[in-house]
Amino acid sequence: MPGFLLHLTAPWQAWPAPGLFHTRPTMRFPTRSALTGLIGAALGIRRDPNTGAADLSELHPLRYTVRIDRPGSQRRDFHTVGGGHEHTVPIAEGGTRSGNGGTLISERWYLADAAFTVAVHCDDTVLTQRCTDALRAPVFPLYLGRRGFVPSYPPLLLGPIDAPQDELERLPLNRHHAPRPYGSDTPGEALIDYVLDTDPNDGGPPGSRVKDDPLPGRLFGHREVWNRTRTHLSDQCLGPGQDWLDRLDTYFLEKAAAS
Repeated sequence: MPGFLLHLTAPWQAWPAPGLFHTRPTMRFPTRSALTGLIGAALGIRRDPNTGAADLSELHPLRYTVRIDRPGSQRRDFHTVGGGHEHTVPIAEGGTRSGNGGTLISERWYLADAAFTVAVHCDDTVLTQRCTDALRAPVFPLYLGRRGFVPSYPPLLLGPIDAPQDELERLPLNRHHAPRPYGSDTPGEALIDYVLDTDPNDGGPPGSRVKDDPLPGRLFGHREVWNRTRTHLSDQCLGPGQDWLDRLDTYFLEKAAAS
């Protein structure tokens, strides 16, 4: 199935999960709504001024396989809203909160130093080509969950290609290597987590449901995801002092020489 590959890494990312105002958690992987929104921004799909939401229905055929190169770590940020302002937070009955009780406190969670490689696949070759062209020259700025979280590299890694999921398993990992066992000449192994939104049919555990499928009107539907852990050789990881872009260049040069 044709598609393309994305690489998403930055000092900070946020992939919002369902929560209350006071606590805004983040998922540990890029959500379908965020990935679709990123591609929609590249295409220049605008929000409806009446609803504040963009119609992303044309991107519904896209399917995502996320490889978690580096899971990163969760970090918490402390927020206040409405404190010390003449016009404080609105309330359901109309008007605003009183000056004495106008401040609302919330916690927002982010991912620090995470890296993800994503295979995007679709039967529609025309749509695939449109998306890759747009990601090379995006109409709107691209960010990773929040406007301030710009990607460290341009997100489009490779595409369009015929089998992005197969290429995903061969690409270098943006993480440092796992050491070889003491006294062993054989390469070590790295266990890498994957999140798939199509059934891998590998006899593993069934999928779980997450609520991150974008629907019209700023609503979200449920979808099934399958979590898998796959074994990679540590040779796919970065060596000591090695830069990921240098490792990627080496991989593509070796691949071109072998073809």
